[in-house]
Amino acid sequence: MNPRFHAASIVAALLTTILLAGCAREKLSADLPENLAEVVSVTAREDLAPGFTWKGADGREVRFDDVRGTVTLVNFWATWCGPCKAELPELVGLSRRYADRGFRIIGVATDRTPNAASLVAEYMGRYGISYQVVLSTTEVERAFGNVRQMPTSILIDGEGRIAGTMIGPRSKADFERAIEALL
Repeated sequence: MNPRFHAASIVAALLTTILLAGCAREKLSADLPENLAEVVSVTAREDLAPGFTWKGADGREVRFDDVRGTVTLVNFWATWCGPCKAELPELVGLSRRYADRGFRIIGVATDRTPNAASLVAEYMGRYGISYQVVLSTTEVERAFGNVRQMPTSILIDGEGRIAGTMIGPRSKADFERAIEALL
């Protein structure tokens, strides 16, 4: 074998290993918020909002469909997104205001850095996010219509159907009108 080719092959293999290791996402641990989870499965559906399952650091799995009958706002956001940051206090307030009326929010954090879980957890603490947040996957984003712009909020009625999609930031009043129409 040609020594140059052999050396180049070894270097390429090492670089690939280093890059792939850098792309790995940190595992959820007990020191992260219990309402932060990883998506473990996604099912795209034609007539209903996508089904997906998430698992927290405690190992417990929760299915999106387990709370059918609840109006849900699925909010795709990222820590690097200025308009997302501006929207977070409003979403926290809405989740508290409407919780006893059959409404919930699921935040979908789209950060893709290796330390995404810690970064998202820090934002959850900073903004007082008590609603469920999951770390996004490409499959979740595709299943919800190939989400690309942040923030994107998808409102789902109590029967599990997508009732509306809001691309870009919205005001508290915009969210309230959309939620009230479904409650």
